[in-house]
Amino acid sequence: METVREFVKQIAVWLGIMTLLPMSVWYGTSAFSPPPDWKEHARTTARLDERIKEAKDGTEKEKLRAEKDQRVAELDEAERVYYGHMFWVAYPVGLVAVIVGTFFPVQAVGAGLMFGGLGSLTAGCYSYWDKMGGWLRFGSLVVALVVVLLLGTWRIRAVSPGKSPAA
Repeated sequence: METVREFVKQIAVWLGIMTLLPMSVWYGTSAFSPPPDWKEHARTTARLDERIKEAKDGTEKEKLRAEKDQRVAELDEAERVYYGHMFWVAYPVGLVAVIVGTFFPVQAVGAGLMFGGLGSLTAGCYSYWDKMGGWLRFGSLVVALVVVLLLGTWRIRAVSPGKSPAA
């Protein structure tokens, strides 16, 4: 029965790290680089839409449409900056967590760091994906894949049958 309790505790530690690491990266980055104000943008564009409907003059409508287009462009730029910061924090933190987790001597913590690192890395890439250039997309995926392949190959090869991996 004691073995089951310890196993459940290890799962809780693993799951906690796996969940909390990406959330900490996301909200930590947001604290230093606040996200765009999507609610304010929605309110402003809704008001502009109402004014466009009510406008009688074609020139006035075009002026309001141009203002709305400007607001949309400003939001797009703010999102690009925000998600860029998210990528440049989450991606390296994720890679480091995977590397540290590979060598961490406590199995539940190491696995939690590895899964949490992969989650952070994925969230960073996913959030910035449509704003990235093709080479940055490809490069970020290849670097992460190579790191995981090398660590996995080295770590698994280092384990002999019947022995636990050296920390």
